[in-house]
Amino acid sequence: MVEAVVRRRFRGYVLAAPILVTAADLAVTPTATTEDLLGLNDIRTAVALPASRLISIEVHPDWTVTLVVPRATSREALATSVTLITQELSVPRERVDVALGDAPPDAAYHQVTTVRVAVAVARRRLLEAASAAFGSSVADLRLAAGAVADRVGHRLDIGALAAKAASTSTVAVAVELPG
Repeated sequence: MVEAVVRRRFRGYVLAAPILVTAADLAVTPTATTEDLLGLNDIRTAVALPASRLISIEVHPDWTVTLVVPRATSREALATSVTLITQELSVPRERVDVALGDAPPDAAYHQVTTVRVAVAVARRRLLEAASAAFGSSVADLRLAAGAVADRVGHRLDIGALAAKAASTSTVAVAVELPG
């Protein structure tokens, strides 16, 4: 059974890999009415569906993060995506790499929404891995300076958490993005 989602709610994935690799699925059907659905962002997202699964976020043991995109459409989109990663995963810009992956020649994609979903999944998995390692609740954790820390003083950098946050099978994760 496919779970229906509302506008601004997406599905992301933790991909089966030895390190944390996340991706987004923009193809989930919203339950909004036609009037609610036809905003510019919704149209751009619909156009992006075929290539949206080609974008991923990889968190490596050396706490570098790689954004894999099918191709660079604009410097602004890449800059925005890298900024999202640095903010959400609290890593300095020099720790974020961009790699160009394969893409069909006619693929169009709405990179920023896809990256926001993949980064949200990565952030959640890193916090959950730290929660399990520390015995703390996720609510008591904060991600800053490329590491997750709790109120007691436990601290692990995201590279140390990359394998703990990884999965041996692909796992679907519901993500709700702020407005």
